[in-house]
Amino acid sequence: MIKVLINNQWESIPKENLQLGSDTFSFSSGLYETFRTLDFKPVFLQAHLDRLFSSANRIGLNIEFTQSNILDMLSKVIHNFQDPNQRVRILAVPNKLIVYSSYLNLDPSIYHGVSAITFKASRKHPEIKTTDYHACLTAWKAALDAECFEAILMDGDGILYEGSRSNLFWIKNDQLFTRKEDVLPGTTRQIIINHSSLSIHYNTLDSVGLSNIDELFLTNSGSGIIPVTRINEKNIGNGSVGKITSQLLSQYNEWILKDIAQ
Repeated sequence: MIKVLINNQWESIPKENLQLGSDTFSFSSGLYETFRTLDFKPVFLQAHLDRLFSSANRIGLNIEFTQSNILDMLSKVIHNFQDPNQRVRILAVPNKLIVYSSYLNLDPSIYHGVSAITFKASRKHPEIKTTDYHACLTAWKAALDAECFEAILMDGDGILYEGSRSNLFWIKNDQLFTRKEDVLPGTTRQIIINHSSLSIHYNTLDSVGLSNIDELFLTNSGSGIIPVTRINEKNIGNGSVGKITSQLLSQYNEWILKDIAQ
């Protein structure tokens, strides 16, 4: 059982009832946001709340609580949890606002490079972080079966879009690229776009082109920047974390500290 705050009231519900994309998910379709904490302080929280309300407006979902109300709920949940570094989730579904937390459980080895697979799948509404997560859950389970960190979604022509739980960046000839459209407007992705010392170039990448790039990394709000050194059992670049990815990792940690100090 997981202790959750539903409409600002504590309840205990089975863990499987909260599994997005599964048959056991027990709530109506809606939206979700996930962010991490550092020493009990939310990281980049305002960007997550802004996206939540913007997405709700787009799909006509009424959130009956103000951002101020939600901040109070988040504070209650975060300080009720025993670990200072958490993974916090907000679920906004019809007539319910659900907040709960879990251990962040970051494995530091991922920052030395992870493996990924490509997986033919797509999200119905890539521009919105929706609880309709079945395709992503299937892709992520395929990655786990392959003992990989992530599955990168691609279409029938081999064009890559995003990870099942992440956005995608790549580097070629010291230039930083990402897709412009048809992907989730990830919070960490946007932080990099806004603050990177390198200019962002928008382009597309296909599975064949993976052999011609120098570096590749994923971004999500829990893990931050995750270097990918192998895809489909083939090295990216020289098979180690590249200099630009390393530089961005260092910068990202500085951005986090600046954000929680505000």
